[in-house]
Amino acid sequence: MKSIYGKLILGFLVSILISFSFAGYFVLKNNSEELSEFTRVELQDATRLILNQMTYVEDSQVGQVLTNISESLNVAILVSHDDSEIVYGQFKKPDKLDEAISNLKEKKEGYIDMRNSFFQTVGTHFEIDGTQYTLFVQKNISQQENIFKHSALLAVGFIFIVGSVVFLIIADIIVKPITRLTRATQELAKGNYKVSVNYVGNDEIGRLNKSFNLMAQQLGKTEQTRQQFISDVSHEFQTPLTSINGFATILKNEDLPPEQREKYTDIILFESRRLSQLSKNMLQLTLLDGEDITLNVENYSLTEQLYRVISSLEEFAKQKDIEIDVNIPKKDIMISGDQNRLEQVWINLLNNAIKYTNEGGYISVNLKRNSKDVEVMISDTGIGMDEEAQRHIFERFYREDKARSVGGNGLGLAIVKSIVDLHFGTIKVKSQKDVGSEFYVNLPYERNNTLKEVFKSYRKEG
Repeated sequence: MKSIYGKLILGFLVSILISFSFAGYFVLKNNSEELSEFTRVELQDATRLILNQMTYVEDSQVGQVLTNISESLNVAILVSHDDSEIVYGQFKKPDKLDEAISNLKEKKEGYIDMRNSFFQTVGTHFEIDGTQYTLFVQKNISQQENIFKHSALLAVGFIFIVGSVVFLIIADIIVKPITRLTRATQELAKGNYKVSVNYVGNDEIGRLNKSFNLMAQQLGKTEQTRQQFISDVSHEFQTPLTSINGFATILKNEDLPPEQREKYTDIILFESRRLSQLSKNMLQLTLLDGEDITLNVENYSLTEQLYRVISSLEEFAKQKDIEIDVNIPKKDIMISGDQNRLEQVWINLLNNAIKYTNEGGYISVNLKRNSKDVEVMISDTGIGMDEEAQRHIFERFYREDKARSVGGNGLGLAIVKSIVDLHFGTIKVKSQKDVGSEFYVNLPYERNNTLKEVFKSYRKEG
């Protein structure tokens, strides 16, 4: 049975069958016991009435009296004296009657209760004028039991019919949203990321539909990002390739002056390096996004690393007459991390600060240790960014229009963000157009719980 609708119905029928079987067994058994107890008391009362009548009536009238009692109370009566038996009504001898008579003669008091199929029998011993008698009063309780059984079957049938209708309605309510979700999933598989499922409710199905709608939206955004990524990559590759192709064609002209030939050759070399750097950055981002990325974690001096990066870019800053102010404690600040990758973070941030700062500008590099992490702040007096640019600055290939004239491929800060995230750190930016930008990088430094251990734990949990 492939349909969930069919499985629900089958499950309902099986559960009804099992539950009604157990319930019916215990209810019928309990009813039979209660009916037997009620009949036993009734027959004991009838026995006392008979004994009372037989004590005060004449012998010639005993038969008529017992016949009247048998008919009025709808009971059968058996009177045993020695080896003779007198029966009034439809008396069905119970099993082990002779044994019961013997027991009553021995006890000479009390009652014996016997049950044989639908017949309830109560016996007692009595004496009249020195003569010993044994009296049995019997009643057929099959009619009462059949009435209860019929009532129970009628109730069960009614419950089953009503329950089936209610269950079918509930099953339909459950299955329909799942069917709609299945159709929406098929649409999603076809590439329709605008599909959504409307369902009002906060139950499991409602939460499932909400999760599906969220997944569809995220897939739509991912697809949009993918298409934008392809478009950006195509654009980033096409521009230098067009330039290389154009200038290479010009260089085929043998009459081209040496100075122009050198100029065009330099442009081709520049664009080639740009393509090479773009390819490297894209490869690095792919590696950083992969699940198998491995960090070479070690304890090292962040102080020494920042001084080393600043020294390597100092000449680049001097070419634009940019002053770099260094506010780094003399005492070593140790952190746990991948030294090579984090060095790339500081190079990218400082290189961007120099690149987007006008000549004669100012850059500040600050390092301080907080209670739980270390903070590196790199600020500049460059072209700055508006709020819109700040929201997208860490996205791949994003470059503000004003920044495009400076160069680059829009991948540097995306790489920085990925490396910082891998180190369980944070990066934030504050900027104002034509005033400057401030980048804040916070990294954990705990020595007792090194990043290597945290990273392994994170991979296991992930």
